[in-house]
Amino acid sequence: MKISALRLHNVKRFAGRGVAIEGIGDGVNVLCAVNEFGKSTSFEALHALFFQPYSGTPNDVRNLRPYSGGSPLVEADIATDTGRFRITKQYYGGKFARVTDLASGRLVAQADEAENFIAGLIKGGTSGPAGLLWVRQGITGIEKRSRSEEDSEKQVRASLLESVQGEVEAVTGGRRMAEIMAAAEEALSELVTAGGRAKTGGRYAAAIAERDRLAAEEARLSADAPPCASRWTSGPGR
Repeated sequence: MKISALRLHNVKRFAGRGVAIEGIGDGVNVLCAVNEFGKSTSFEALHALFFQPYSGTPNDVRNLRPYSGGSPLVEADIATDTGRFRITKQYYGGKFARVTDLASGRLVAQADEAENFIAGLIKGGTSGPAGLLWVRQGITGIEKRSRSEEDSEKQVRASLLESVQGEVEAVTGGRRMAEIMAAAEEALSELVTAGGRAKTGGRYAAAIAERDRLAAEEARLSADAPPCASRWTSGPGR
């Protein structure tokens, strides 16, 4: 899934107003502005769109509502393997959720079916793999939670991070092994032919020749050793 646009209306500091972030492209996109300009508000709205049902008003949804009240609306354009869609949610009065096909303008899903469509995009919620990406000041949700909930989620995230680390190490470890094997093959090719024979003029061939010469010398010396020993034992003074 790729997000290409985010729009929100009547969310926190943007009471009675709308803001749009358009043209989000591939790769890393940086949203840069001075403090209190609305960056965190935009992210919290995006988080709610994907993780908070339109029909509820828990703390995280209440936090989106401006002091003046009203109904926060959040919308995002996304692209998936199956097409381009627009996801829209409104909370509180006139609450709704809908998914629209951007190519045809057709309404794909609404209400609970829209929530199921979104759930299919982010399997596992904040406790799943998506939770590694949806971060905000050290937590994965925007709501205030109990200590036990935070500890439980930290444990889940730690397990996920360990799994990812293991996968990365497996890939990089395999790459290192491939590099080692390639280096070994290159070094071996300098010594022997493809059939495993020593290359003429190579260090391995020279070592084999030296081995054979020393073996022959040892055999010659061994053959001379008994006569020498006999002459020594029967020599003068014996």
